Amino acid sequence: MDLQKQEDWTTAFNKNWERYGKYYQRSETRDMAKNYVRGLLSDIPKKNGWQLAEAVGLEDARGLQRVMAGSIWDAGQMRGEVRQQVTEEMGTEHGIGVIDESGFVKWGDKSAGVSRQYCGRIGKLENCQVGVYLGYVTETSAAFLDCQLYLPKTWTDDRERCQAAQVPDELGFQTKPQIALAMLEQAWREGVPMQWVVGDSLYGNSPGLRNAIDEHGRYYVMALGSSHQALVGQAALRQDVTALADQIPATQWETLVFRLSEKGPLAYEWAAIRVSMPHDQVGEQWLIGQRSLGTEPTLRLWLSNAPDDIPLSDLAAVALARHPIEELIEEAKSELGMADYEVRYWSAWHRHMTLVMLAHTWLKLLQHDQRQKKAASLLVELQPG
Repeated sequence: MDLQKQEDWTTAFNKNWERYGKYYQRSETRDMAKNYVRGLLSDIPKKNGWQLAEAVGLEDARGLQRVMAGSIWDAGQMRGEVRQQVTEEMGTEHGIGVIDESGFVKWGDKSAGVSRQYCGRIGKLENCQVGVYLGYVTETSAAFLDCQLYLPKTWTDDRERCQAAQVPDELGFQTKPQIALAMLEQAWREGVPMQWVVGDSLYGNSPGLRNAIDEHGRYYVMALGSSHQALVGQAALRQDVTALADQIPATQWETLVFRLSEKGPLAYEWAAIRVSMPHDQVGEQWLIGQRSLGTEPTLRLWLSNAPDDIPLSDLAAVALARHPIEELIEEAKSELGMADYEVRYWSAWHRHMTLVMLAHTWLKLLQHDQRQKKAASLLVELQPG
């Protein structure tokens, strides 16, 4: 199918929407949600309510706004359908779950979760909302699985403020690692095949998250802050993890290349040693060093409960699986209006993000399908006589 043809594109979109339309009881809501997704997929540069309405031929944005704030439908159930579709079309027993977050700069103080907090997108404290995301990475593709808006304690301690933003009464304060674990456990309950979990140091610094992943029988490769101490050797001496990495002999560092950047091959030096962490139930595990090349190398550290006979190249490849999810978020912001929302309520934020995830997943699965067909076609061509 040539998706450059408008009729083919429309047919494929309508077919994909069939599995999601069932989550809307009213046909009007169903049609408006479909229009919302169509607008997100359009090529207009800004994708707030009025621009989306214009892109899909509506006279005003009121119908689309009702989909976000006034109608009845369960965004959580739809994200479950997204996970099911990803599992059906991309799932692999060696799948990697990637935890990441993204900030959205917002004015005012009424929108759910908005607060002066660190915004990774701009690299500083700012008045913003922060979403925690779970992505899925395989050897050939990547997709979103879930998301949740983070609520700082200044919000959860102020129930009147929460009620005004329609935050569920039963929702108390959750750290970002706790949010991440809840999303992981939901995906595992639903049968998403995910052997590995990856996250940056905000998540890797959490012994509770590391222990929980291990208890579920999964492996993690989590970034670790430089201020931690590890136990080494039979004497269980405590040493700074950075000092331990610096003590690894030069002969044990391997230069590995996994992907290309705009400037050419992206290579790092890698090494790993066995350590124990004071607050982990795992026992001995891998402390992994990732070092940039050059005269003044920068060092990143990772921790993994993977088996002791796993190749270093496998650990490094899993660690770098964070990059595809970072790219997914940037794609969704630049192409699908992820950051263009104008909503105040808790449920409306999740509804917008769910429809963005749905739209993005459809595009990624189309790409995945086309890659699979090209690979199969090439294999046929290479078969002898």
